[in-house]
Amino acid sequence: MKKLKNKFDKIYDAEADDGEKKDFYQQQKEELQSYVDNTRNEMSELADINYRWSGEYVKVVIEDMPYEFMQGFNPALPVVVGGISNEEGLSLINLRIKRHRWYPKILKTGDPIVISVGWRRFQTIPTYFMNDRIKNRMLKYTPEHMHCSAAIYGPYIPPGTGFCAYFLKRMHSFGIAATGTVLENSQSIDIVKKLKLTGYPDKIHKNTAYIKKMFNSPLEVAKFEGASVKTVSGIRGQVKKAAGNAGMFRATFEDKIKISDIVFLRALHTIPIKKFYNPITSLISVTYMRSIAEIRRSKNMAVPNKQDSHYKPITRVAKHFNPLVVPKSLQADLPFKSKPKIIKTDSTTRAVVMDEHDKKVSDLIGKINLLYKDKSKKKREKDTKQRSEYKLKRQAEEAEADSRRKKKRKTFFRKEGQHQRGGNSGSKD
Repeated sequence: MKKLKNKFDKIYDAEADDGEKKDFYQQQKEELQSYVDNTRNEMSELADINYRWSGEYVKVVIEDMPYEFMQGFNPALPVVVGGISNEEGLSLINLRIKRHRWYPKILKTGDPIVISVGWRRFQTIPTYFMNDRIKNRMLKYTPEHMHCSAAIYGPYIPPGTGFCAYFLKRMHSFGIAATGTVLENSQSIDIVKKLKLTGYPDKIHKNTAYIKKMFNSPLEVAKFEGASVKTVSGIRGQVKKAAGNAGMFRATFEDKIKISDIVFLRALHTIPIKKFYNPITSLISVTYMRSIAEIRRSKNMAVPNKQDSHYKPITRVAKHFNPLVVPKSLQADLPFKSKPKIIKTDSTTRAVVMDEHDKKVSDLIGKINLLYKDKSKKKREKDTKQRSEYKLKRQAEEAEADSRRKKKRKTFFRKEGQHQRGGNSGSKD
């Protein structure tokens, strides 16, 4: 009966108010109020359901609370009770992040960090990367003054939400390490890094070679079948099939390679994102993951010193190539200019000893050449000096001409302005 009465009252009131003109705002307000009234009337019939309207104050009683929480509770820091149903699941989150300008150090991939977004705070392990429109390239450290992307594991967060990141153990004067925005929630984010493998030729047969010490098993070779390889000298090739059980494989090249060449294989290795999510629900007793640097610092452990990671001086032996030998069958077809010339020399020729007349002639020619060189040198110096003096003279003349042009232009415009002012005053009179 109440439903029919409400419907009748609504229709009757609408017919009675047809004569009154209402603006759009009032109409929308009345429709919203009618919706609220109908909802309250419907809920009033369901007396067995214990519900509360939004905006009402409620009292929540939580039993078996720990003593430490009651001892350190601060009423100025309220405790949020509740949650959002569509944000309870966990997934990979793509972030756009930038180191805070006041934080003194850059951030490292793999160091646990606390993300504060909305009313959530949780610790996670980020993987920083940069998108170059083709792939997501992993970064070991964040850029100093640029944005980059980060992949973390956590609860669903609406795209466009801002966040800040900090470390639980404060090491510097400024606490906020980074800020950024949530880009998307995804089930998979492919992040890759460079992988450079080296191998050495074992057997060479024309354009085919057997490469060793690049892989350890035929299974690894099977993963890279068809991959491109390249030697130090720039000869390109391709991985074909495994040969043997020690990781040796057969490869073909554009040209015959040498036994002293080094073969490179450049590839991309996919980095798995660490799925670590540690929610921080209390500031009193927080169990958090420490970084590798903190663990080493607490145990007084030194940083591992790998000798293979040190830079070493590169010493390369200079290669001596054999001279070019043209077969006799091809020499006949070559033009005369390209044919090898054999110049016969007489090793028994003796040195020529000049007599007195030849010595005088040679001495005279030497003196004449010396005088000619000295005269030519003086002439060049004189020409250089004259050119520099002429250049300075032209610069002075240009400067003087510019000053005259400026003065003439200034006089012309002054007279023109006086003439225009006189014409305007005459027209006013």
